[in-house]
Amino acid sequence: MGQIVAVILSVMVLLVVPLGVLQVHTVLQAKNELLEISAVATKHVSNHGGANDTVVQQEVRSIIERELAEKRFSLSGQELAVTVARTRSADPILWSHEDEFYLRLEIPYPRFTRLIPMPSQSMEVVRYGTINMMDYDL
Repeated sequence: MGQIVAVILSVMVLLVVPLGVLQVHTVLQAKNELLEISAVATKHVSNHGGANDTVVQQEVRSIIERELAEKRFSLSGQELAVTVARTRSADPILWSHEDEFYLRLEIPYPRFTRLIPMPSQSMEVVRYGTINMMDYDL
């Protein structure tokens, strides 16, 4: 009887440990992809600015979609929530030089399996930046 229990426990350990390793790998991969995409989007906004909030939001969304397609990340554009907003601005409409902004990307917490309990929260990355583009009418 003791051998049966030992075999069952050994099999459980052999099944659960690889699942845990895969779960950790899935979470770390999603976090790294989120960091890389947020860096690209923040750099784009910082270097280009924009006419207004809608244009900036559309440009960021298109940059993210292009990055996801080119690099074949495991993230999908449908599950990615994007927020771009200014924290300090000189002009209420035009995104211009020295305006400060933040970019927030959020995805549902990635899961490889439901066997391992993980938080049902979301994973997010927030980056802050300053617009460096100078677009003056002379």
